[in-house]
Amino acid sequence: MEFSEFIATTGKDLIRQIAPAVSYSGKYIATISTSSPAAALSASNTSKPLRSKSGNGTAAAQGTVQHELVIRGTRSLAVKRKIFMPLGFTPRFLKWYRPATLGLPADPEDSSSTSQIDDDVHRILAADEAGQVCVWDIDGILARTIVDEIEDLKSVVIIRQLDWGANVPVKAVDWGRSPDEILVFSDYNVAVAVWSIASRECVQLYHPKYTTHHGYSFQPGSRHLTVLSHPVADDVLSIYGGPLSNLQSLASFSLTDFYHAKGFKWSPDGRWIAVYDTITNFQVGVYTPLGALYRVFITTEIGLGVCDIEWSPAGNLLAVASYDGLIRCLNTWTFTPTVILKHQPTIQTKEPVVFVERPISSKEGFAKYERVLQYPVSPPKLKTSPTDAPPKTGFSIMAFNKDGTLLATKYDLIPTTLWIWSLRTLAPVAILVHVRKVKSAVWHPNKQHLLMITCATANAKDDESYENYNLADVGVENDCSIRIWNSEWRAPVAFAVPKVNSKGAFSNILEATWIRDDQQFVNSIDMDSTLDEDTKMGLRAKILISDRGAYSVGYLDDEQETEDDDTKVQRLIDGVQQQEWAEAMTTTCIDDTFANIAPRQRSIPT
Repeated sequence: MEFSEFIATTGKDLIRQIAPAVSYSGKYIATISTSSPAAALSASNTSKPLRSKSGNGTAAAQGTVQHELVIRGTRSLAVKRKIFMPLGFTPRFLKWYRPATLGLPADPEDSSSTSQIDDDVHRILAADEAGQVCVWDIDGILARTIVDEIEDLKSVVIIRQLDWGANVPVKAVDWGRSPDEILVFSDYNVAVAVWSIASRECVQLYHPKYTTHHGYSFQPGSRHLTVLSHPVADDVLSIYGGPLSNLQSLASFSLTDFYHAKGFKWSPDGRWIAVYDTITNFQVGVYTPLGALYRVFITTEIGLGVCDIEWSPAGNLLAVASYDGLIRCLNTWTFTPTVILKHQPTIQTKEPVVFVERPISSKEGFAKYERVLQYPVSPPKLKTSPTDAPPKTGFSIMAFNKDGTLLATKYDLIPTTLWIWSLRTLAPVAILVHVRKVKSAVWHPNKQHLLMITCATANAKDDESYENYNLADVGVENDCSIRIWNSEWRAPVAFAVPKVNSKGAFSNILEATWIRDDQQFVNSIDMDSTLDEDTKMGLRAKILISDRGAYSVGYLDDEQETEDDDTKVQRLIDGVQQQEWAEAMTTTCIDDTFANIAPRQRSIPT
C-alpha cells in the first residue's frame, strides 16, 4: 500500500469530533479547518454573521474566529474549493448527501421521489448543537434554486433556530428523503424536524425513539421516511410521503406485540420491514409497507433475544444475530431459518483457514498474520458472569459483501476474532484472530473481495479480562495498522500507517473509510490502451485514514501474492457445504400467494 502526503487540519480542539468526510461518489473529501485571524477578518466582509438567540447581537462582536470548509479531490488531493463559514458558527456535524439505493423517475410534485440527478449531486451539510445548519452544493445546482441572500452563487447557507427550548440541544443531523430535505433530531427524544431547503418549510414529528438508523430509515426506491416513535405506551412505526407542505402518514401501526422494539430495517427491494424486539424477548416481526404483519419469527429456546438483524444485498436472506452465538439466516419465502451459523469458541477442524496476528516488539515493524498449523485453536475469550449488564455476548459486526456471497461477523464473547463466512458453502472461509479487539470490518463498496479491518488501540479503554490471554503483555506497535483481507491473496496483510512527523506516529486512528470508485473517471478510461501511472493509481482501491490532526489516503495494490492450493480459500468459497459449521434447516410450507394472509402467523422452526 502506498500513502499520500499527510493533510493537516487545524482547529482540532474546536472540531475534535469531526472526521474528514468522503462524498458518496468518491470524488471529494471534505474537512473543516480554522481560518487565520487575518483571513477571518477579510472573510467577515463577505460572510454574514450569525444572529444571537435574542436577535440583537452578532458573532462578530464575539471575536474573529471563523471556520472554513475545504474540499479536495480524492485523486490528486488538490484543493477544489474553500468556503468560509459564518462567523461564530462552530460545527459539530459534517455529512455528504447519500443518494437512494434504487433510482426511480422523479415526480415533480413529490419531494420524496428520487431524481435521476441524485448520483451526481454533491451536497454537504454542517450543523452545530444549537440547531443551525449550513448547506452547500459543491456543483452549484442550488444556486439555480435559491438566489436570495446568497453571496456565493455556488453555495447556499440556511440558518434557522428551532423552538425546542434553551436546554434542548441538537442530538443528530442527517439528510432527508431528497437532496432538498434535512432531518434534525433533538436531544431527549423530543422531536425530529424535517426541513425543506427549497421552500424553507419545517415539519416536526414528535417522540422519535432513536436518533440513529435503528430508529429511522427510508424505503428503498421511493425514499418514504420511516420513523420509529414511542408516543405513549406502545412503539409506533410510521411511514411518511408526499411534499413537505402536505406531509402525510401513508401508514402508521402500533407494535403492540413488542416489549421494546430495538430497531427496524427495510429489505433492499422495499417490500418488507423487519422489526426486532428487546434483549429479553426473541422476536422478529416482518411487516408489509402498509403495516400488515406477515410473519413473526420466534424461538422456543431458553436464552436472550436478538441483538441485530441484517438483510443480504439481494434481499433473499435476513440474518438474525442473537446472544447465544448463532446467526440464523431466514429465507424470504417463509421467514424460517435456511441455515444457522455457529460461532464456536474453540476451533477444532483444519478446514477453515485460521490466521493469527502476532504482537511485535520492533518499533520499525508492523503487525503480521501467521497461518495456524496446529489445532485445536482457542482464540482469546472474555471472562463472563451471569450478572453482567449488558451481557458480553452478542454480535457487534455483521456485514455482507457487495454481492452477498460473503458475511463478516464478530462474536463479542471472542472479541479479537473475525469470522468470514461463505454463504455458498455455509462454512467459514477464514477466521482472523487479532491482538486487540476488532473495532470495525467494512467491505469495499465496489470490489466484493476486499475487506478492511481496524482494531482498538492501546489508548482505548479496555477493562476486560480474558480466560487465556493477557492484554498487558501486548505492546503498542500493532496499533497503527490497517488490515486487509482479500479472497485472492494467500494471507491477510497488515499495512503500517507511516509517521506523521519525527515526534510520533499516526497512532490514534480516528476513522478508516473506503473511498468509492469514481464511476465518471472509470467510465472515461479506455482499458484497451496503455495506462499511465496516474491513471493506474486512480483505479486502485483507496482508503481514507484520519487522525485527530491529519489525514492521508492509502492506495492499495491489488496485485498481491495470490492464494495457492495450500490455503484453499477459493475452494472453500466455491466448494461443498460444511455441515460442522452450519446447521441446515427445512421448512414445512411455502406460501406462493398473499391472497389469504392471516392477520398474524407465527413461524417456528421444526
